[in-house]
Order: sequence, then structure tokens, then C-alpha cells
Amino acid sequence: MNFLKYFFLILIVASCKPLQNTNSVVEFEKLNSKQLVRKVIRAKSNFKTYQAKAKLRLNNNGKNKSYGLNVRIQKNEAIWLSSTAGIVRALLTKDSIYYYNKLEKNYLVSDYENIENIIGLSLTYNMLQNLLLSEPITDIKNSSFNDKMSAQSLSYIFNWSLTNDEYKKLNIENFEGIYKVNINNFKLDLCSFKVSENDNSFSLYEIRYLDFIKLKNQNFTSKIKIDINAINQINIELKSINLNKKFKLPFKIPKNYKKILIDAK
Repeated sequence: MNFLKYFFLILIVASCKPLQNTNSVVEFEKLNSKQLVRKVIRAKSNFKTYQAKAKLRLNNNGKNKSYGLNVRIQKNEAIWLSSTAGIVRALLTKDSIYYYNKLEKNYLVSDYENIENIIGLSLTYNMLQNLLLSEPITDIKNSSFNDKMSAQSLSYIFNWSLTNDEYKKLNIENFEGIYKVNINNFKLDLCSFKVSENDNSFSLYEIRYLDFIKLKNQNFTSKIKIDINAINQINIELKSINLNKKFKLPFKIPKNYKKILIDAK
């Protein structure tokens, strides 16, 4: 189950190999909230299909593991993930998640609500797709722009929390989040949030997009770092990318595999 937990955490990240670094130093320009929201919306990725390869490095309490991963996205329809030789494979659609592991000979078929019991955070397909593309997982609004914090850090900061009705479906108490927007390309540099646990403690998630490349006049992230409570880390180095190429999303659960049961209580 630990491997499955981290596999789903990996679902929130991926992109492409750097071809040209777009992190050139620019002077911080103080924009108002309306200008920023428009620029973030215009910076959203536009493609039909996306294909990439990634090298994943996991650090779990000092124990390191590495995996190769293939990523395919049909925009707004499906995300397909496969480890080297297809040992572990997952398919995400708009309403369901499918997964199997050839080594452990088990599989999972679930809706998104049950995944909360694995990673401690409810997710939707759109949230996962946006995070893969270094974009806000929810619509940013003028009122969420933190002008004071932005001026102090010379960056663009947006707050987000469950006080807004649009986030209440996550069923998480005491939720706090921050978006840090890149001053060059208006994609995310950081998505940070904390989630309360059952024992009144909380988990802190930080997703950092460390580099970007420009491809077909669009910006994509190439290096991603995920910190969970500053103990567990996922580092992703993305090695190649293709846009708008035809591909298949092969997924068939082998016979005689054991179904993973999730306690939905």
C-alpha cells in the first residue's frame, strides 16, 4: 500500500525536458489583481495530446528509490501513467481511477472520493491535470491576490482556502493554500497547502516547479519537487515531450489479480 500511496502522489506531477531555459532574470513588475488573473488565464496550456518521459526519485524518511515513468494526457479526458516495462500502470478518467501492479499482483478501480483514504486529500481529474501543467488547481480570483506578501517577496502570491464554497467539496477542515506565480511566464512556481489529519495534526504539501521550457509558444515545467512535511520528497526530472501526436492508452487488468479494497468509512 505504501507504493500505491506514492504512486498516487506522483500523479500530480509531470512535464518535459528543458530545451531552452525561460527563467531569465526580469525586473519585478507590480501588476494589479485583474491584470494578473488575465495573464494566468492566458498562460494556460493549449494542446490535444501530451506525451512525456520522467525520472522519479523518492525519498521516504531517508530511503531512496528511483523509477522511470511514461506520461500521456488527452486534454480534459484522460491521464495515463506507466512505469518501466509497464510493471505499474494507472489510468485516470474524468470520474474513475484504474491501477494495477504486476509485482504485487493487485489492482484498484475507484472513484476519486475513495482516493482520499490513500493520500489524505480529495482530488478531481481537473485538479490533477492542472498540477501536471503547473497551473492553479482551482480558478484564481481578484480577491485572493495577496498584494502585501507579493510586494515583500517580489513575486505574485495568491491565497486560497476552503472558506470559498468552491473548495468545500474537498471535505477538509482548516485548509490553507498559497499559489506563487512565476513573474516571467505566469505559470506556477509553487503550490503549497496544508491538510488537517484525523489526530488534529496536519500535513504540509509543497509542490515547486523549478524550471521551465518553451515549446510551441507555450511554457512547460521541466523540474518538479514535492515536499511532504519536509520529510518525504518526490523529485521529477522530465526528459522528453511531444504535443499533439497520436497515441493509445493501453490498460487491461490481468486475470487473477487481487482487488485492493479501500475502507471508505
